[in-house]
Amino acid sequence: MFLGQYTHTIDDKGRLTIPAKFRDELDEGAYVTQGFERNLLVYTIESFERLAQRATTLTTTDPEARAVRRVIFGGATEVQLDSSGRILLPPFLRDYANLDGDTTIVGAGEYFELWNANAWLSELEGVTDPEVNARRFSQFDLSAG
Repeated sequence: MFLGQYTHTIDDKGRLTIPAKFRDELDEGAYVTQGFERNLLVYTIESFERLAQRATTLTTTDPEARAVRRVIFGGATEVQLDSSGRILLPPFLRDYANLDGDTTIVGAGEYFELWNANAWLSELEGVTDPEVNARRFSQFDLSAG
């Protein structure tokens, strides 16, 4: 499970160091795809395969389903950790998420997100507002038992 927030810098070659706590789950590799807020989502192979299996059941006759498939598959790439614990992010994904320096890595359970550091600060304002969160959480049953 991916938890916490970390800040790392993307180097000139497009490599991003992954937090040490996340690396074991990425031993087999990972998939990076476009997120919904101009961020990137990083999935383990297993998690992405589950997502892909569900996405491939969407009908190709529905324009919205085709768009979802394009985002998931057309906006994705497979990555491997190098010996220094880094992944190489291709230019099209770095451009999509405006990643060119400081990058915030945010755990989100079965995946983690990559954010432009400034964009994350703006997003963080919304996800830490107590009143907004009270409304958000009331929509879901997150009880432990």
